[in-house]
Amino acid sequence: MEFDELVCLCAIGKVFAYKCAVGRQLMEAFGGPGAVFRAPRTALREALHHADDYVDVLCDPELLEWARTEVEWAKSQGVELLPLGSSRYPFRLAQCDDAPLLLYYKGNADLNAPQILAVVGTRKATWYGRTMCRKIVERLADLPVRPLIVSGLALGIDGTAHLAALEAGLQTVGVLPTGLDDIYPRQHRELAARIVEHGALVTDFARLTTPAALTFIRRNRLIAGMADATLLAESYQKGGGLITVSLAESYGREVFAVPGRLTDPSFAGCHEAIRRNVAQVVTDTDSLPLSMGWLPRKPGRRTAIVRPGDSALQRTLLALLGDRGSLTTDELAGLTGQDASAVSVALFELEVEGRVAAEFGNKYARI
Repeated sequence: MEFDELVCLCAIGKVFAYKCAVGRQLMEAFGGPGAVFRAPRTALREALHHADDYVDVLCDPELLEWARTEVEWAKSQGVELLPLGSSRYPFRLAQCDDAPLLLYYKGNADLNAPQILAVVGTRKATWYGRTMCRKIVERLADLPVRPLIVSGLALGIDGTAHLAALEAGLQTVGVLPTGLDDIYPRQHRELAARIVEHGALVTDFARLTTPAALTFIRRNRLIAGMADATLLAESYQKGGGLITVSLAESYGREVFAVPGRLTDPSFAGCHEAIRRNVAQVVTDTDSLPLSMGWLPRKPGRRTAIVRPGDSALQRTLLALLGDRGSLTTDELAGLTGQDASAVSVALFELEVEGRVAAEFGNKYARI
């Protein structure tokens, strides 16, 4: 029986769920998901360096039958499957080495929104932590370009961030540690339904995945990888929020932390991140958007416009920066399909002419 490319990709995603880079390299070696399953066993063994466990699973006909059933279930439930490399796949996440090969998506949020903030923290949030989280999110709703808020749908800070976003009119995305067939935690099923209406639910887990320590860590990499910056709103000395912060730092993303009283154990993780210079301290509700370059620029500055002598790449860069806001050189290279060095040269020329400016976090923005 012939299987389409999406079914084949779903099957490969299941096999290499914890080694996404290996799955990606395998598809590149054979020229696509379908080609992997048309390859002879000997070629698979050679490509996988004689990892027979993987070869056995790939050659099991039940794998593709499972994937076909999974794809059919997704379609029946209004769940969209986003392959790595597709235009709707979050481009920020695609830049991470451990980006999932396939995402399950339900809702209407733009995962490539111009500005995206991840908000994480403890499940045992205090009144102060919830209040500060809410105030920061509400302030973001006043910006000219309203950020998308990403969090993990957990109790405490995550739930507060989602609710604050919904009430402020911001789109929000809940990233699950399970499949979309089983909302976790169950206390947030109603919240998840609201998020689908005004945002989206995202996961890289198939149906019937039960929550476990490892699934939460995998979930956290999606939260960090999808966003421009991560806000740690409240955290004990240990916790999932700190794991997300470490992942965000490893991806080269900005990190912010809300400080508490020195004697507050629920802010010990925030204080440690600030002390180690991993996170910038949030001193008021404007400090995060100011540092990210999300607040309006001062009046009187010239507007960048396309000029007759501009190269095609320069025109594209100006259009992207005008449409999406601040972006890094790597992000621009990914969006344009150009080499990063060529993008850097074009940005330098535009910067010399005073039409783009370098911002905090190695980003560029139109002037």
